[in-house]
Amino acid sequence: MRVTYLQIKDFRSFAQMQPISIGRINTFIGPNNAGKSSILKALYSLQVPPSAADVRINSQESSIHITLAGIQGIRPWRLEPGNIRSGRLLVATTSQGTSHLTLKAQNGREYELGTLPSTEPDHFVVPYLSKRKTAVYEENVGEANARNVAADFTHLAAKLSRLGNPGFPFHRRYDETCKAILGFTVTAIPSPNGQRPGIYLKDGQTLSMEQMGEGVPNIVGLLADLAQYRDKLFLIEEPENDLHPRALKALLDLIVESSAHNQMVVSTHSNIVAKHLGAPPESKLYHVDAEAGVMPPEATVESVDSTPTARLGVLRDLGYSFSDLDLWDGWLILEESSAERIIRDYLIPWFAPKLSRLRTLSTGGNAGIEPTFDDFNRLILFAHLEEAYRNSAWVLVDGDQTGREIVQRLRGRYKTWSGDRFDCFNQEQFEHYYPAVFADEVRGALGLDHARRREAKSRLLEKVRLWLDEDEIRGRRALEGSAAPVIEHLRRIEAQLLG
Repeated sequence: MRVTYLQIKDFRSFAQMQPISIGRINTFIGPNNAGKSSILKALYSLQVPPSAADVRINSQESSIHITLAGIQGIRPWRLEPGNIRSGRLLVATTSQGTSHLTLKAQNGREYELGTLPSTEPDHFVVPYLSKRKTAVYEENVGEANARNVAADFTHLAAKLSRLGNPGFPFHRRYDETCKAILGFTVTAIPSPNGQRPGIYLKDGQTLSMEQMGEGVPNIVGLLADLAQYRDKLFLIEEPENDLHPRALKALLDLIVESSAHNQMVVSTHSNIVAKHLGAPPESKLYHVDAEAGVMPPEATVESVDSTPTARLGVLRDLGYSFSDLDLWDGWLILEESSAERIIRDYLIPWFAPKLSRLRTLSTGGNAGIEPTFDDFNRLILFAHLEEAYRNSAWVLVDGDQTGREIVQRLRGRYKTWSGDRFDCFNQEQFEHYYPAVFADEVRGALGLDHARRREAKSRLLEKVRLWLDEDEIRGRRALEGSAAPVIEHLRRIEAQLLG
């Protein structure tokens, strides 16, 4: 089953919300108390009925219309086999707190239904709401708790006990994603009254979930559900809470991957979340707002256009610092700040001046190359700028073994990009392109251990810059010889960019 449209009336902060389309990935952004939670709770009414408190002030009844497709396989509703494929469900709740569900099927018939169960396998909604934290983990890991689908982590130990068993069908997927995102696998460990969430240390000792950071249960709870559920509706409220940006990005990649067989409805304040989840094809992005100072709040929802201006405006509102995207003709992503500064300040102005509108970026080491290009590519997809900016970014890394491997991986992953957009210098360290007068100092700095090398390279860079600034003619002549391969790269980029 899947949701295709949602319409709300007199429900919480919404007086009247016109129908909105619900697709594979749906991201709702907006300020606090604007109405994002109301949308998730409206969809949650498929599984948990609304209460009297959800009916809008001064209203007698709220109505939630949810258009559904693929409902013929929903066992708890016991609809006529094969005859009912789609319909429009009305969830009506009175100000006294009574709710009823009525389905008007595509054949015109109406059916009185109950909410779907909150237990496997007949549940449909997987809630991951803002109040998901729990003070106490239930230590009973019996079947009933393992199959319970709750809005918090009370029964997490029972789920992890099952996922920790190599014989469980989704064990491997959960184990791999835990290690990829967290670096370790959270499982169920013995406790006085059963089991509780935690990890095993190398010496066999255990570390309970309570002894970990607050972000760990947040991410583990969702990983456990993403690993095993198919054809479900995930309601995810503010996934960025308590998560480091690196872990958050890895989690968002998993959400996108899981959307191939689930629907995702996500609310957020984060530009990282909006950019990641708004980039895949056919993803939907909505802006939720309410006029400041108006009480009771009256929320509105607007679809964010697929135009670059609208999409970049969303990122600006969320504090994204790269909102001047349209001011640059292209991007050159480099490994080290030494390469970025010499290329930006000297080689481009002196030898490839037509690249003055090429944005140079340093990733601070080879570990940042792939994540930076991934973010750049996701940004142009999010902003629907792929036609304008595809092949307008270049990656140049050191010519060592690691650099060559990075280039091969990027060429393999981004087959729609020209392979020559990813390349290596012919030297293993950029400092070898410094003027020949510094050759001895370059060898000395690069020969130091890792702890001292960084500081020595930084001092040498400033010395080279001062030397170049003292005499431009001398500097041009020196770089024309020592940095000839780099200049050749830049002139090739110049020809490719200007076409």
